[in-house]
Amino acid sequence: MSTRRIYKFHKWSGLIAGFFILLLGLTGSILAFHEELESLENRAARSVNSGNPVNINRALQTVITSYPGWDTRLLQFSSDPKKSLVFQLRRPDDRLVIFVHPSEGKIIKVTKQEDSRVFWILKLHYSLHSGIIGEIILFLAGLLFIISLITGLVVYRKALFKVLTFRTRFISKHKRSVSSSLHRYIGVWALIFNLIMALTGTVISYEVVKNGLKAQKTAPLSNPSVTISIDSTLKELAVKQPQFTPSYIRFPTAPGNPVIFAGRLSDQAYFYSKFYNTISVDAISGKISELQITRSLSSLVRGIHFIEYGNLFIKLFFCLVGLSAPLLSITGFLLWKWKKK
Repeated sequence: MSTRRIYKFHKWSGLIAGFFILLLGLTGSILAFHEELESLENRAARSVNSGNPVNINRALQTVITSYPGWDTRLLQFSSDPKKSLVFQLRRPDDRLVIFVHPSEGKIIKVTKQEDSRVFWILKLHYSLHSGIIGEIILFLAGLLFIISLITGLVVYRKALFKVLTFRTRFISKHKRSVSSSLHRYIGVWALIFNLIMALTGTVISYEVVKNGLKAQKTAPLSNPSVTISIDSTLKELAVKQPQFTPSYIRFPTAPGNPVIFAGRLSDQAYFYSKFYNTISVDAISGKISELQITRSLSSLVRGIHFIEYGNLFIKLFFCLVGLSAPLLSITGFLLWKWKKK
């Protein structure tokens, strides 16, 4: 295939997906700090003045008594008595986030997840607030972005080294040359980053679309008794599985179901998700099952795409470099527009 034809694929795939690339890049850069933004949004409910030990069971009992028939999960917890416990409650069409006093078990704040500004941006990023139709559109836009990046790599292959070593002059004679130079430099320097984010995002988008197209069978939810001590179990896990750090707890929704502890392994590659390794514990007897280690593609792409391993410096880097995709979209559109004239 000739370079001219490849260039046409590059141009039209970029133009067709341009608006969505712009949107995904901007929202993705913001979502690099989604944890920090969520903490800021609910900062008053996250800290308490308490010196008593953390009692997760007391908090759990308060939540399931106040909200029976929900799929209950503990999103954030620690041994620090000054940090609230954060529960998430799910139903097919509704989600609540509940902040609970860590020792007293009193509910501090209840919010609908859809009212969160961060969740609003997240839904825009993954579905355009348009349900399955938006999810399919963004999945196709992700495929076009990948095609645009690969064809761009082929088109500019002879100039890659020169651009990387700044041997290609930045031309600023007129507005079109400025856009062309920006497009070339940004495209080359951010190529690997954009390919990684586009590939991982498209895999996640595919899974979202696949799950959205499936007929959802929902069984009635119940909240069977959890007689074991969650706090004691966490201490026991720390002794028996010292390489395992729990980050998420899912409580049973039907009799006989276990309590599931999900977390990260210290000896596992840092870019795997912190939610895919699990240990199941019988809710009545406290019997601990074997650690289930997952190195699946889903765990890999989610860990990378959501920057689960990152500190503030890494997140800032992802945020700034993430703006390269919107800049490529804008400069590519301007080049097409001015050339057309």
